[in-house]
Amino acid sequence: MTAAGRALPRVDLRHAFGLDRPMTPAKLTRDALVLLGIIACVTYWWYLTTTGGAPVDVHYYWAADPANLYPHPELGEHNGYNYSPAFELVVGWWRGLPFDVFTAIWRAVLLGMLVYLAGPFTLFALLTVPVASEINAANIQIPLALAVVAGFRYPGAWAFVILTKLTPGIGLLWFVLRRELRNLAIALGVTAAIAAVSFVLLPGAWASYLGFLTASPAPAVAPYYLTFWQRLPFALTFVVVGGLLRWRWCVVVGATLALPVYYITSSAMLVGVLPSARQACGRLAERTLPRTWWTAGEARITTETAS
Repeated sequence: MTAAGRALPRVDLRHAFGLDRPMTPAKLTRDALVLLGIIACVTYWWYLTTTGGAPVDVHYYWAADPANLYPHPELGEHNGYNYSPAFELVVGWWRGLPFDVFTAIWRAVLLGMLVYLAGPFTLFALLTVPVASEINAANIQIPLALAVVAGFRYPGAWAFVILTKLTPGIGLLWFVLRRELRNLAIALGVTAAIAAVSFVLLPGAWASYLGFLTASPAPAVAPYYLTFWQRLPFALTFVVVGGLLRWRWCVVVGATLALPVYYITSSAMLVGVLPSARQACGRLAERTLPRTWWTAGEARITTETAS
């Protein structure tokens, strides 16, 4: 009961976790794969936490000096902290934690996002070199993928993309091609608002950031040695095709190809296509597998209820 004498709404946990739905073979298989993925993620997190791994990227976030975020702009991506000062709103307030704790939390968040995006494909994704390396280094490719996927429903999520990696923001062409100008305005408005807040807090850092962006071109690095300008036409093609055909996964691919520098871990951002892949696999399975695969549990429950 509340102070006003009204009863609090009841939360149906069975419904929230899908336990009130029939346990069909399809659902059992999906849930088993998700569980295996979660176990693999916890195991990998524990291994990295106990051994240390190589958290090279997250160390830049933790060790950055808010008063001098870009000490070596002439070094390009080797500066370490390569995002706008708005990223301080994400990492600055908990930088006081010990580095090991900071890293463990960061990796746990990445793995949670991976499970959310990949679902039953989590184990398979984690076994790939880009994703495993991304978790080890603790970068932001997976959060970028989540931001792009969420951005279709919540356009403000694009602010994270623009205020970190910047160039994958070409994915906003989706809204232009779909004539969703209101969503485009929301995405740009939220981005501007967050940038304005960070500018008030760190005005000098923004001037340094602009200097960092213009100091040297984004390099072509191993193992692909593809510059941003070489990848840009393909990135634009994917986004345009996706917008015209309403294929959201194309926007994820285009945004990935539009990353300013393409490392081995950059392909981890492609986990953002897995929600679309899960839907496609579900539709394919419904057409090809026997009906009992989807209704056996329901039929059993109905029979037991009738008896």
